[in-house]
Amino acid sequence: MVPILPLIVLLPFLSIIVMLSVNEKFAHRITLITSVVVLLLALTAVSMFKLGLYTSFYSVYINELNISLGFQLTQITSILVVMTAIVLAAASFVGKYFIRENERTYSIIFAIVESSSLALFMSANLFMLYVFWEICEIAMFFIIFMYGGYDRRYASIKFIVYSLVSSLLLLISIILIYNSVTPHTFNISLLLESAKSISTNMQLLIMLLLLGSFMIKMPIFPLHSWLPDAHTEAPTTGSMILAGILLKFGGYGLLLMFLMLPLATKYSPYIAGIFILSSIYAALVAMRQTNIKRAIAYMSVTDMGIVALGVAASNILGYSGALYGMLSHGIAISILFLIAGTLDELYGTLEINKIKGVMKNFPSLSYLFIFGAIATIGVPITAGFIGDLFVFLGSFKSFGVAGIVSLSSIVLIGAVLFWIVERVFLGSKETEPYRHPWKRIIYAGLFLAASVIVLGIFPFLLLPGQI
Repeated sequence: MVPILPLIVLLPFLSIIVMLSVNEKFAHRITLITSVVVLLLALTAVSMFKLGLYTSFYSVYINELNISLGFQLTQITSILVVMTAIVLAAASFVGKYFIRENERTYSIIFAIVESSSLALFMSANLFMLYVFWEICEIAMFFIIFMYGGYDRRYASIKFIVYSLVSSLLLLISIILIYNSVTPHTFNISLLLESAKSISTNMQLLIMLLLLGSFMIKMPIFPLHSWLPDAHTEAPTTGSMILAGILLKFGGYGLLLMFLMLPLATKYSPYIAGIFILSSIYAALVAMRQTNIKRAIAYMSVTDMGIVALGVAASNILGYSGALYGMLSHGIAISILFLIAGTLDELYGTLEINKIKGVMKNFPSLSYLFIFGAIATIGVPITAGFIGDLFVFLGSFKSFGVAGIVSLSSIVLIGAVLFWIVERVFLGSKETEPYRHPWKRIIYAGLFLAASVIVLGIFPFLLLPGQI
């Protein structure tokens, strides 16, 4: 019997063989089938882990460096694997409506993103984490470069330049960690204990390098400028993947950094200050945007700043809130980008002042966008409420009143979202659409919305008991 975790990783890669051997018109269908199966396997694997059943997999790879091909589920990664599988299933369901050229090539790149992102979160060692980090970044570059909008070349090059800097900082950090522990190892479980023995000066250097890498990836002000351009030019499914999954690489890495390096906790008030500033700054900038996708992109910066604040709190409440915040943000923001991308297809623009009265033409799209807005600001019964509640409880516990200052950023992005709703969806004037939306858009949005509600009502299904 093939172990379930390697099967989850290998299945999208195996689907590439099928895509290359059949007619190109079936590429999107193969992608959809693969993503649904991967989602079912991911839910099965997480259920097995929650029941205490053995789900890890290890195989010797480079024995001289103590590197294995290892995959494992933990209290942390279970949440991120479920989030990734849900977002990718929704993106695969609507892919054919946004990608109409070189469909086979896109589907192959999508499969690479699917395998590498799931493999990254399940990686048992830092060596594999870095490898899949790089693969996923390169694949995302091609999605933006080949299938993006008018300024896709500028946006994709800016994305890859920032990404390569982030990767370089991460690689240097991993090498320093490996050489600073005894015995030398890349194993994440072992490093959570042995990294505590690294000298103070070396911990400080590693922490600064990792912090730079993850601040670029999440992103955090002032290293965020690549994100609005990437989102504006990326195809709709690319924006769903970028916001829903790739930004979480930085959040996951930041959490590992705080768990590995005791020195990070010592500097957490200063680090938290950066994250609070980032969340409020991005919310203020979002208020000045005239393009729907750029506004949503800045909201992502705000939300990831709040996630990072939860990590910086360095307690179980903050860590749990950060994890659940990543889950809720990944799914809710995908709804917003899905509807925004659909509006671009229907009206030929994303300018807020050029689209009016969507509710009268397309009430289903309007209700989904409004729900996505509600989920993004964390209204009760949505997963976002659980994430925000834990983050701010943890932050208040660690930093006092200063820890809840970023609540103001949630109010600000709520104001931006409902201003967009009022201008674009509820206005009395109407803009004539070029075409009608496809039913799959509605089904995908409903699937994401249902996921947000189920995980908001039943958080105990995924929330870790301890970290």
